[in-house]
Amino acid sequence: MVLILFFTLSHFGLPKNHGGVDYRLFISAKEKRPLVVAFGGSEGGMIYAGKETQDLRDSILALGYHFLALGYFGTQNTPKGLDRISLDAIYDTIISVSKLPIIDNDQIALLGGSRGGELVLNLASRFTEIHAVIAIVPSNVSLPSRFGWGETSSWTFKKEEVPWICASDESLKLIDDGDFYSGFSRMVRNPKNILESEIKVERIKSPILFISASKDEVWPSTLMCNKMIQRLERNNFQHFYEHIELNGGHAAITNEPIFEFLKQHLPIERVKEESNERK
Repeated sequence: MVLILFFTLSHFGLPKNHGGVDYRLFISAKEKRPLVVAFGGSEGGMIYAGKETQDLRDSILALGYHFLALGYFGTQNTPKGLDRISLDAIYDTIISVSKLPIIDNDQIALLGGSRGGELVLNLASRFTEIHAVIAIVPSNVSLPSRFGWGETSSWTFKKEEVPWICASDESLKLIDDGDFYSGFSRMVRNPKNILESEIKVERIKSPILFISASKDEVWPSTLMCNKMIQRLERNNFQHFYEHIELNGGHAAITNEPIFEFLKQHLPIERVKEESNERK
């Protein structure tokens, strides 16, 4: 049986550094440009500030976007684990950075992979000052924290835990044995028990790009992206949305769809035209 669990924040002691956020800002030019905010997944830290993602980061900078790598756990000033991470604190950090004179705060994109994809969808469905969303191999539900795979939520919003889907005994055993795909598949396939934990993507006020992997070995990202597409369609979503299924595994990323999406929905030319008009 799969259970949805709800607890107040007082049920378990909050992790050390709850509400802490670390970031590194990369500048593409000394002028106002759109901002791409990037989040890693369950590896923690700031992967989008490192060498592993340098090609993607450098390419986005070369296109003319500023780039903000954000760490929400596993860094010096953040919680050690993915446990009740404050969506409000992340949002406040983004807004604070966006007030810099070189940032066009009317053009902010969120990009996240895996648990980071889950994160950007949770953020954009709650905060309206987001103008484009790129979710790479995301989950369509809010998953439990990595602390016990179920005692707590991964996220908090306005001091309350975001409803999450808990691992059943069967799925927990599979995950503990290293069979993540089967474990997560069992967690998300029961429609009667995932309603509250589903991310309300229809509340997003911006274009969305979903990217899934046909040979995903971690969880059924294509299935979960399709479920979100169906949710958007049921709710007559008024913004652009697209689901691209890549022929590869969970970590396989093709950058070109990301670049095309950014150029279409956060055009650099708009900023340049406004600058010329002011001159």
